[in-house]
Amino acid sequence: MGIERNETNQKSILIVEDESIIALNLKYDLEDLGYNVIDTVDNGNDAIYSAVEFRPDLTIMDINLKGDVNGIQAAKKILALDLAVIYLTANSDDITFNEAVSTSPASAFIPKPYNISTLSKNIALAINRQSVESEKVNEARGIAKEKNKPQEDTLQIEGSETNLIESEDKVTDYQNYLEYSDLQQKAKEEYKLSDNAIKHYESKDIDSKQKILVVEDESIIALNLKYDLEDLGYDVIEPVDNGTEAIEKSRELFPDLVLMDINLKGNVDGIEAADDISEMGIPIIFLTANTDDFTTFEALKTIPYGYLSKPYTIKDLQLTIGMALKKHEEDVKTIIKTENKVSEKNKELIIEKTDVAIILVFSLILIFESIFQRNATWLQWILFIPSAIMIFLALVSLKTPDPVEEWEIPPFVTLIVPAHNEEHTIAETATSLASIDYYYNGEINYELIVCNDGSEDRTGEELAKLKDKFPHLRIITRVPPRSGKGKGFVLNDALEISRGEIVGVFDADAKVDPDFLSIIIPYLNDPDVQGVQSRIKMYNKDENWLTHMQHVELAGFGNIVRAKDILGKAGFLGGNGQLVKKDAIYDGGGWDGFAITEDLNLSVKLMIEGSAIRYCGETWVYQEAVPTWRQLFRQRARWAIGNFETLFIYGTKIIKSPMPVFRMFGVLEHVAFYGLNMLVFFGFIVFALNLIGWVFFDHVTVLRMDAPLIVGILSAFGFFPGAVITLTRDKVGFFELIYGVIGYWLYCFHLIPLFFITVYQMLTRKERTWAKTVHTGDDEMDGIVNEDIPIGEIEGK
Repeated sequence: MGIERNETNQKSILIVEDESIIALNLKYDLEDLGYNVIDTVDNGNDAIYSAVEFRPDLTIMDINLKGDVNGIQAAKKILALDLAVIYLTANSDDITFNEAVSTSPASAFIPKPYNISTLSKNIALAINRQSVESEKVNEARGIAKEKNKPQEDTLQIEGSETNLIESEDKVTDYQNYLEYSDLQQKAKEEYKLSDNAIKHYESKDIDSKQKILVVEDESIIALNLKYDLEDLGYDVIEPVDNGTEAIEKSRELFPDLVLMDINLKGNVDGIEAADDISEMGIPIIFLTANTDDFTTFEALKTIPYGYLSKPYTIKDLQLTIGMALKKHEEDVKTIIKTENKVSEKNKELIIEKTDVAIILVFSLILIFESIFQRNATWLQWILFIPSAIMIFLALVSLKTPDPVEEWEIPPFVTLIVPAHNEEHTIAETATSLASIDYYYNGEINYELIVCNDGSEDRTGEELAKLKDKFPHLRIITRVPPRSGKGKGFVLNDALEISRGEIVGVFDADAKVDPDFLSIIIPYLNDPDVQGVQSRIKMYNKDENWLTHMQHVELAGFGNIVRAKDILGKAGFLGGNGQLVKKDAIYDGGGWDGFAITEDLNLSVKLMIEGSAIRYCGETWVYQEAVPTWRQLFRQRARWAIGNFETLFIYGTKIIKSPMPVFRMFGVLEHVAFYGLNMLVFFGFIVFALNLIGWVFFDHVTVLRMDAPLIVGILSAFGFFPGAVITLTRDKVGFFELIYGVIGYWLYCFHLIPLFFITVYQMLTRKERTWAKTVHTGDDEMDGIVNEDIPIGEIEGK
């Protein structure tokens, strides 16, 4: 039985080889086997960039490459993005092999010169083993695709699981021998029993020898294998010669790996035994003399970790077993890490729901009690807190922030733009960011990485047009089911391949001036400062009243952050125009992909660890304001949820942290912003009702407010000084100042319904997702702004 070459479902392969003749021969061999060779590169950097942009099903990697990035270093970055890699190299010495195994364990390590049959089998195994492991992680995260999804929906699955089809044509290649549903079912079965592998990994003595079970019906071969493996440093369990006993011993002793022949004594052959054992979470390597297509096909369907033909060499045995053991260990660690993170986030979700329910009940009790008693004096005192804070911060903002110093050698910078269905704005944004005037020694001193996160429009095509124009532009392609699951996940992918000491994050509608980096980078020339946020302006502020108020709002936010910077360098990172030192991001565990506001989450984690964050008002990033109330509520609900999320999870840690008092004050005020300001504007409503009763209904007081006069005045008017200072700093005219202050005051009444929308969403949501804001650029809004999108959906910038 052979395998069909299905041109429509060709697997894609990237060749990374510095010897042009070898690369060309390998390309021809792979094409003869029916594979699509998407590119051939000779250096590590190009390998990384091609792999993350085109997401080949497999990268075949040499180790000695041109340039300053070798194959092991390149493989590490490619593997981090859940892509399959095979080493094909003439460097099979112990030092090179151990380095590859310890730092970048791939699916196989094949020495040159290669045997085409061996290579073909290992390619098929690598692609499908990676698919299964990717799907197991999806299962752990709860985002696995449905088994019976239509074929067109499963052609591009993260982890390279394209559609695989069995056929009756007799062509000896192994790329299309399973359907995607088979791979998914295999992953489900292995994941269900992954607890066994996890328990074995966590209980194993780190210094103990790894145990191998040999399953071989020829006693002499079994004995030789036992001696050879012991010479290689393994602990060999007494060999068995039949499938039934192999299954029983595996279940009883749980070896680290099973070396399996196919033809065995008894009714259970090696293929059947391997299928059962692999579902226990034990890696299988076939070692067999059966090389006919039908047997190979059946064996590969079990998706083992390796396939060796007899007679074997000690070197092949060493390379295959060593790589399989390390690869399986990394796979298990990934599952453990994923499950722990999901468990942690599920617990946090319970905490959030409980806390927000308490706040809602407490707020409603106070409100109804006030109505029943016709006395809201308590509200004056509560309002006094945020009002006094706003007045205090407004006055502090009048001071001059600490000066900055230029770098002696300006650091290399990576700019990252997550993009999902951004065909209207991505070209302009990428062009703006790629045109920044930031050089060192006459060379561009930064790179731009755009993450195309599962876009279904022309985003990818728009980016492809810019590659030749901007050689420092890199593109990462992400695909379902992991795309669209959180902005933090997207940023972490880009972080893995970034080269900059400093990492900047921008939205897909961002525009900056050419001197942006030259102005803002000096703010990071301080060992205590780990991040800086630029000012944000709205480039469509004149579109309507709502967009203008958002411009005023973010100007006011910038003024508040300026004050916090002056007080204790407690600025906050936003999703657009933030720059952070890469080491600080890694020290904080990267961006939290589950967090609704990954920028706020990172800010708080950095400051809990004692880091400072600056605010730079001297330069700014332009973004698009949403033009409708529906879009605004969706967007701001996400921001509010992020604030409450951070308050509930990190509130205690903030208070217990060693950060300076003023910095702690700034952090707590920031994360409690939406709750406090809702009360401010509720107080305005009470004040307005009393004013109406006093003027029009013969001095009737709707709700008494008996606090001292100074408290009432500050509670009622504490909002205005900050707004006046903000607009004055922008040198607006008198009438524009009055229009801006009163308009912004009216605009902020949306915080009251926003509070209850936020509470409702937090009580009813089951997961956190990144549902992006629609960016239209200069295009017409027809058919977009009026679409019927439920308010309850969480929106992200």
